[in-house]
Amino acid sequence: MVTEPPHSICGPAVPASLDLVHSLLAEVWASHDDVQPEDRMRFELGVTEIAGNIVEHAAAPAPIDFHLGVEVFDDRLEARFRDPGRRVEIDFDRATMPDAMAESGRGLALVLAVVDELTYRHDGSDNHWLVVRRRTPA
Repeated sequence: MVTEPPHSICGPAVPASLDLVHSLLAEVWASHDDVQPEDRMRFELGVTEIAGNIVEHAAAPAPIDFHLGVEVFDDRLEARFRDPGRRVEIDFDRATMPDAMAESGRGLALVLAVVDELTYRHDGSDNHWLVVRRRTPA
């Protein structure tokens, strides 16, 4: 039996749902005020970038729902996304920041720069993303 993380949402992969992601993270920080500000900022940036990528890329051409669960551990912060969208072909080693004038293409490179672990897998029906930020000792 799979249990839901203590902080989770399910919503449509549309731009307005990014507000749900921000609200969920605000709820997490309200109940875990011991998380260092830099860890919060970096983790939140990584989580919102992945959410934005799901909204932008996974949902086309038909709308889908995505699930996000966030857990706070003594040593790390974890976010797990799941969506039934299109499979993504990713080479994390090739994710680099584009030219300063580029209008897109920064998402994965930015996430990789601010979190300690980013993984993706497709299990045949769903995309799964794991975003991990190790916590800075207080």
